[in-house]
Order: sequence, then C-alpha cells, then structure tokens
Amino acid sequence: MLPAVPPVEVSRLFLLALVAVGAVVSIAASPPLSSFAGGFAAGAGAVIVLSFMTHPRRRSGPADDENPS
Repeated sequence: MLPAVPPVEVSRLFLLALVAVGAVVSIAASPPLSSFAGGFAAGAGAVIVLSFMTHPRRRSGPADDENPS
C-alpha cells in the first residue's frame, strides 16, 4: 500500500490567478482547449470556495473582547 501524502497548501491568490487565466483562455482559445480551460477555472474556483468554508479569514486587527478598555 502507498503511504498517505499530506495535502499541499496553496495560496488563495494563486488559485484566483488560475481562475482568471482559465477564464481568459476559455474565451480566447479554440473548442478543445477552451473546454479544458473552462473546467480548470471552475475547479480552481470550487477549491477557493471550499478553502473559505473550511478556513475562514482571520481578522487583521485586535478583537473587541481581547481589549476591554
């Protein structure tokens, strides 16, 4: 049996760039490549949505309950 491979962490900005490139290629390319790029963009977009569902954004400033003054 093969050993388990840990998941790779990917930046959300990088995933957003993949969505943008896939969308542009989907519009500009001929049908076989266009279909692949559209599916690639949709898959990267789904990963972005899943990442926000599992790991919401952290607040950049201090929380209100941490600073009682």
